[in-house]
Amino acid sequence: MTRKKIINACIATFREMQKTVYVPNPRTRGKTSTGNLAFNALQYKIEGDTFVVYIDEEVAPYAVYTNEPWVSPHWNGKKNPNEGWWERFCAEFSRRLAQKLRGELK
Repeated sequence: MTRKKIINACIATFREMQKTVYVPNPRTRGKTSTGNLAFNALQYKIEGDTFVVYIDEEVAPYAVYTNEPWVSPHWNGKKNPNEGWWERFCAEFSRRLAQKLRGELK
């Protein structure tokens, strides 16, 4: 498989997942969330032969807090409903990409 086909598969996977439930928190968009993290801060870049998915912290400096446990007394012990979304996103991205490439990612 050519480098171009692999990169195109990565980009297609990124675009289809950008709007999914893996990126916090689609249920609240238009209510308490603008979708800034999903639509603006979640980005990719190509560095040589590496496809990198990342969060632009200048666009969404709060992003790290969306993935972590809530420890502030303000939350009265409630669990962050988005906790672990980044790990779930990466696992699903890898699964979908492997399926598109008809192989196994290592």
